Amino acid sequence: MFKKLGLALMSTVMLLGMALGSASAAQTVYVQVDGKNVTFPDAKPYIEKNRVLIPVRFVSESLGAKVDYKKETVGKRVSRTVYVTLGEKNISLEVNSNKVLVDGNIVTLDVPARVKQERVFVPLRFVSEALGATVEWKSSQSLVSISTGKEVTEPDPVPSDDNMYSTDFQWKAGYTELAKELFVDNMKVSNGKLTFTLPQGAKAQYYAEDGASTDLTPGKTYTYPIGKGNGFVSFAKVYPGRAEQEGYTVNLDGAFNEYLLELFGETDEVIVINSGNFSASLLPEVISFAKEL
Repeated sequence: MFKKLGLALMSTVMLLGMALGSASAAQTVYVQVDGKNVTFPDAKPYIEKNRVLIPVRFVSESLGAKVDYKKETVGKRVSRTVYVTLGEKNISLEVNSNKVLVDGNIVTLDVPARVKQERVFVPLRFVSEALGATVEWKSSQSLVSISTGKEVTEPDPVPSDDNMYSTDFQWKAGYTELAKELFVDNMKVSNGKLTFTLPQGAKAQYYAEDGASTDLTPGKTYTYPIGKGNGFVSFAKVYPGRAEQEGYTVNLDGAFNEYLLELFGETDEVIVINSGNFSASLLPEVISFAKEL
């Protein structure tokens, strides 16, 4: 009963005051490496000419590779090249070119490297297989499964198409001021409790298990226990002159509703949802992403 109440309550809170943009018709693509979900903090994978393109850094690093980026200007021409290294394997690819250098040999791509949302995208299958991994496309789950040969005993749950949340956590472009103040050097977990100071200019409410809410005061520090039945905290920041606002829901109970349980399983971690796009991740990851803003 509480799970259904939690879902309805949290969904209502997240939608109130949020002028959400129209939903994209683009297919959501999920990526796993050895059974572990790969998180894309901003730009996410997409499909072009039946090829899955991914931000090269995140998948390559998940495979254990090192990624470097170099920008050069020769006359009026600007070239941007990505270098991927894993052991003795070396890949060099130039943005907007379908020619790639792999261990000294030229390989032609069906789709050239692209820049999108300030990330370099490349065909996922090419990069993975060039680094010695195998790739499988599971269309029923919109999942790209990458294997390095390691034994996988407990793979992460794959989000289903009817799950209202996505584990592909993303910041909403142009709405990250609150994220920096809330998650960087502020929100902390210790001895099973979450502590934070509500930033000035932000609004927040704590919602208890029974749905009762309490308004929080900017500048004041709050501590809440983490675990079953402890509800959630809703945060928002209004941007004057804009139609939308920045908002996050911080779940103290990881099993607050069945959708979060499906994505994260039984967890003692705090789960953060970006109210602007319904993407979710565990608090330690969100803090790490926020430090890169």
